Parts: sequence; structure tokens; C-alpha cells
Amino acid sequence: MKLKLTATFAVTSLAALSFLAQPSPAAPKAAAEKPGAGALKTNIPMPVFAGLKFGMSLEQIAKLNDKDLDTEFKKKFLAASPTQSLQVEDELRDKKAVFRRSRIEFLDTPTGIDQSALKGEYSYGNKESLARMPARVKEDGKEVPALHFFFFEDKLWKIYQEYKLGAKSSLGGDFDSAIKKLSKVFGAEPQKLAPDFQKGQIFPEAMWKDSDKIIRAVDRGDVLGLVFVDKSIQENLPRLRTHQMVDQHELDKDVKAATANPPVNPGPPAAEKDKAKKDAKKK
Repeated sequence: MKLKLTATFAVTSLAALSFLAQPSPAAPKAAAEKPGAGALKTNIPMPVFAGLKFGMSLEQIAKLNDKDLDTEFKKKFLAASPTQSLQVEDELRDKKAVFRRSRIEFLDTPTGIDQSALKGEYSYGNKESLARMPARVKEDGKEVPALHFFFFEDKLWKIYQEYKLGAKSSLGGDFDSAIKKLSKVFGAEPQKLAPDFQKGQIFPEAMWKDSDKIIRAVDRGDVLGLVFVDKSIQENLPRLRTHQMVDQHELDKDVKAATANPPVNPGPPAAEKDKAKKDAKKK
């Protein structure tokens, strides 16, 4: 079944969602989910790059990005003079290097990502990492959203895209409008999820599932997070995330005991206080 996005969405804001135009020709199979909110009848193809798969390494994804950039820069090279070609070549090489240099390892030391909306999407000390591609506008004018690739042991398991919402966004001005349009594209209403801070979910979400992936729409106000998750990894997170990071600001238990406020001495019983007052008057 083909879903014609161009009739519904403007190309500029949903360039990276063009993969939703029709199900992947490789294997549109029935989802294993039981019928219900968020259960999809066919598998949704992966976003961003043709050939992108869960389990890929950062370098494998970087090569897909290289190919995409080569295609984008082709017109620049054809229009450039011999001298300008060297400059275009340098620009292309720099753009290709950005993704490769972007890896952040979540070891045992807190990172600046903890202060971002991505907090809760990763854990420390469990061989997890993140690589990012900044939002950009291609040579043909198409907008590409900011992209975040999450890895376990250098194997891709989650892709997080960020789309601006507002009056000029073809996804709509707010989260509810975006969900209506995405539901039409996916062919099903989502399951709605309230924030759950204990599970690391800090925003309201809408969720769909097909046979091998979970698709989450994250309500961040004027930004929509669209997240594609490997279902097999998500369902095994408790087993994969065995290391719990220690809060470095928390006091050691012995220090806590030593610095705890001592119990307040209640003083002598009331009867003894009265006797003491009487004795004082006699004197």
C-alpha cells in the first residue's frame, strides 16, 4: 500500500520521513503484535539511509552517509572550476568526518548529554555510545533533522530524530497535530504513554510497534522526537544494563552516619523538672 506523503506533508520538513512513502519492498510482513493501540499491520522501513539496519557499526553507517554526501556534492563538483574543486573536496571531507568524530562513550563519568532531552535514552557503564549528525539543509533545499544514533557494543539499536513543530512545520503546530498525521502515515492509532521517571521516560509519548521495531513519538513541546528502536534490544534492557552508575554527589554511608544530626536530648522527666523548681524556690 502506497502512502502518498506529498499530498499531506510539505517536503522541506519531512525530507527524512520520505521512507514512509511505502512499505519496504524487501519484506512487508505481518506484525507479531496482537491487535490493539499502536500495533501495525506491516513493517515500517528504517529511516535516514537506504540500507540502514539495526546492528550496524558506526563506521558502516558513516559509509552510508559518505555515499549520501557524495550524491549531494556531485552538482557542486560539476559546477566548480579546477581550483574550486579542491575547496569542494575539502568541504566534503570535513562533512564526512563530522559523524565519525561525534561518538560519545557512556563510561563511568557523567557527560553533558545528561543535561539534554536525551537523558533517559542511555545508561552508563554498559558499553553504550552515541553518535550524532547535526540538522542541515541539503543542496536541493531539503531539510534533514538532527539525528542521534545509539549503540550497544558499537551495534546500532536506536535512532532518534528531532523535528521542529510550529506554524511552518508540515507536521503541525503541536504534538497532537503531529500524532494525527503520523497515525495516518503508519495506518494505526498509537498507544499513549504518560511520563514515567523511574523508567527514564521524562516526556509524554505515543508509541507504535511492528514485528521488529518500536516507533516512539516524544512530546518535547516545540520539538518532536521520532525514535526507531530495535524491539529485541528494548525487551532485553534489564539484562543488558546490569551496571548501575553510582551518584558521585551522594555521600558515603559512613560519612552520612558521622555527619547526621545527633538526637535531641529530651532532658529530665517532667516530675524531676517540677521537683527542681520547688527546691529552687525554697532556697
